[in-house]
Order: sequence, then structure tokens, then C-alpha cells
Amino acid sequence: MNSALSPYFPEKRLFIQSGSSTRYLRLTPLSQFMSGAASLALVGWLAIATASVAIDFVGGSGTAPTVVLQEAYEARLEELAAERDQRASEARSAQTRFQTAMEQIGRQQTALLQSAERGRELTTALDLMRQRLHEAVGQRDAATVANDRLVAQMNEVSDRLSHESGADLAETLKTVTGALAEAVAVRDTARAERETLTQQVADLELRMKVNSERQDEMVDQLEQAVALSFGPLEKLISTANLDVDSLIETVRSGYSGQGGPVGDAVVSTRSFDDPALNSRFDKLMLDLDRMNLMRIAVEKIPYTMPLRSSYRFTSPFGRRWGRMHAGVDLAAPVGTPIFATADGLVVAAGRESGYGNVVRIRHEFGFETVYAHQSKIRVKVGQEVSRGVQIGDMGSTGRSTGSHLHYEVRVNGQPVNPMTYLEAAKDVF
Repeated sequence: MNSALSPYFPEKRLFIQSGSSTRYLRLTPLSQFMSGAASLALVGWLAIATASVAIDFVGGSGTAPTVVLQEAYEARLEELAAERDQRASEARSAQTRFQTAMEQIGRQQTALLQSAERGRELTTALDLMRQRLHEAVGQRDAATVANDRLVAQMNEVSDRLSHESGADLAETLKTVTGALAEAVAVRDTARAERETLTQQVADLELRMKVNSERQDEMVDQLEQAVALSFGPLEKLISTANLDVDSLIETVRSGYSGQGGPVGDAVVSTRSFDDPALNSRFDKLMLDLDRMNLMRIAVEKIPYTMPLRSSYRFTSPFGRRWGRMHAGVDLAAPVGTPIFATADGLVVAAGRESGYGNVVRIRHEFGFETVYAHQSKIRVKVGQEVSRGVQIGDMGSTGRSTGSHLHYEVRVNGQPVNPMTYLEAAKDVF
């Protein structure tokens, strides 16, 4: 074997010198081969053992954090579901309060209009009473003139007493006495009517004052109700990065129809106006009109949840697995009703690649909503739908891992985060 190994492992000698003596150690080819094999075996065993320990360490330390992260993620999803249920309850309560406020505003507006009508009637009656009082004063003045004329006649009679006979004097006295009694009666009647009319005018003025105070109070209540309703609506639209004035003008242009027969012009019989109250009332009418236009605009923007039953939020808007997830995923059992989130027109209702059974609804102001993976579609293309109308049932069609709704909101064709609109409306609807 030494001869066979000598070409590869030539014999070596190691000289060891100590002091004055020198020795050497002979390394044969076989001993060199055996030492190298032993060294190689030792190195291989150390490498395998080290790799095994490292693999065990990495595998054991990586599993625990994954489990912890998964448990934390599931716990966070449960918290989000509980928070969503609470927000949904608060939204229903806020919607009830909003409807109650709108009903109260309607009743107060009707009462205010009725009060204004009663004020006009009282003003007309006051004008008539003033006219009658003016006539009574005229009658009183006429009676005073007649009385003065009779006094002059009596003075004239006194001057003629010494020249006329007894019979003529008696006749003259009788005539004068009758005329004087008639004048006194007319004067007393005019005075009584004047006092009565004066009292009636005072009563009417008091009633008008009370009515004016009631009008001020009702206007105050209406202004407060409008402020309470107008503020959240304006904040709702502003939170979604929408221009309030632009939306209102767009809605006004679509709701500006007028018509009907035109009657004769009516001239008001009011003798005076309250400029301050009229100014407040005009401003209130403008605010009510603005609030109504904002309410119409909000109906056309997807501010409500597409689901009314319990669900689980399973995936947010944004990048997922290296790709853009253009909506949010809401999981619930198969057949869960899906509702339109705003008024609009169905532009697609059928099967699409990846989306499965999908419904697309076009809304005002450049909005579009997408409802994907449905098990059943309940609308058709070209159909106009209102907010809250059922458009389909939840399913797992298309590229899906389970029953859920993929919900998108697009503005001018670009996907935006639906939670921006759903979160903005939680305090109003």
C-alpha cells in the first residue's frame, strides 16, 4: 500500500533537533493517507452536526413568532369586528336622531308658516280696526261741530226771546232741545265706539307682539335644528375630500324645475314689516334649501355599508402579496344580502375574470362602486337603484378563498379606500 500511495503521498521525514542531538520522524504514505482521512471525517462530522443544530434552532425559533403574530392578527380582527358592530349601532342611532330632527324641523317650519299667516291676518284686522277708529273719530268731530252749531242756535234763541211771543218761543225751545238731545246721543255713541275700538286695537297689538315673540322663538329653534343637522352633513362631505359648494351647485342644477299656472298678483295688506325677522327668516329658508341639497347629494355618495348583517373584516385596501388590492373584503355566510350604498345606475351585472359575479353601479359626481364574488345577482344592466336596495347575495365566485364580498369605491375611474367614506358617515347615518 505504501508503494501504491507513494505517487500521491511521498514519504516525508520530520527532523527534530534538541541540544546536540538530532532525531527524525518518518511519515509513510499510508500513515499520511490515514491521517488525512481521519481529519476529513472529523471535519465532515463537525459540519453535519453544526448544520443540524443550526436548522433545529432556526426552525424552532421561527415557528413561535409566526404563531404569536397569527394569534395577534386574529385578536385584532376580532377587535375590529367588535368595533365595527359598535359603529354600526351608533350609526343606526345617529340616523334615527337625524330623521327625528328633520321631522321636528318640518313641524316647526309648518308652525312658523302658520304663525306668519296668522300675523298677516292680525295685521289686516288691525288695519280695519284703525279705519273704524278713524271713522269714529270723524263721527265724534261731526257731533262736536253739530253741538257747537246747536249752542250757537241756543244763543240766537236767547237773543230772540225778548222779541217773540210765548208760542213761538216754546216751539223754538222744543226744536232746539230735540236737536241737542240727538247731538248728545250721537256724541255718546261715538265716544263709546271709540273706547271700544281703542281697546280692540290694544288687544290686537298685544296679540301681534305675542305672535312676533313666538315667531322669534320658532325661528331660533329652527336655526338651532338646522345648525345641528347642517354641521354633520357639511363635515361628512368635507371629510371625504369633496367640495361642498360644487356638490350643491351640481344638485341644484338637476333639481331646478319650475312650472304650473300663474295666478293674479296679490298685494299684501300688511301696513308694516319686521326687517330683522324677515332677514332671519330669509336666511333660514336659504339654509334649509342648502341643507336639503346637501341631503340629496349625500344620498348619491356611497356613505353606507353594503352589508346590514354581521360580517368579518378580512382584508384592507392597499398592497397585498405584492399586488394592489383595490377594495376591502367583508366575510359572511353564503347568501348574505348585499345592498347598494348610494343611488345610481347599474352599468355591469355579470361574470368578470377574477371578480366572479360582479355588479358595478355608477353614481353622481364621478363615483362608482363594485360588488364582487356574488353567488346571485338581483339587478340588471340599465336599472336605476336607490340606496339600501338589495343588489345580490354574497358568495365565493371568481378568484376567492371563501364566502365574502369584495367592495370597491372608484372616483373618476381610480380606486380609493372605501373606509374613508364608511368611517366619515359613522356619526351621521
